[in-house]
Amino acid sequence: METVFFFKNMMSSEEEKLREYFAKKLPSLEKLLSHFPPDGVMLHVKGEKFKKHSAYEVELIMKMPGETLTAREASHQITKAVDLSHDRLEMQIKKSVTQVRRQHRNIKARSKLKMETHVVTENFQTLWVA
Repeated sequence: METVFFFKNMMSSEEEKLREYFAKKLPSLEKLLSHFPPDGVMLHVKGEKFKKHSAYEVELIMKMPGETLTAREASHQITKAVDLSHDRLEMQIKKSVTQVRRQHRNIKARSKLKMETHVVTENFQTLWVA
């Protein structure tokens, strides 16, 4: 998975803190995406500081084959904003993977059902083909 960082209105110390803290959270996302090719998933991490409110906003945009997931959270602590957005993105990934598996399972079951109920008629005799 390729990770790209973007920062807005943040000092270099805050940028480094965001990079280091997010690096600790990254393995759990990579574990969920193990069935995707490594070069097929791109993650954009956007960090923004609001000076007026002394708050941080972290946005995670994950581009996967066939789908783009987005999680955005704001908090007064940068670590809390990362935690909240990470948890939201993790739930979206789990839901997406479950839907893909369910669709694949349904397609497989339907094709198996068609094979079992296929009836061949020859010379007015009905044969069941398994």
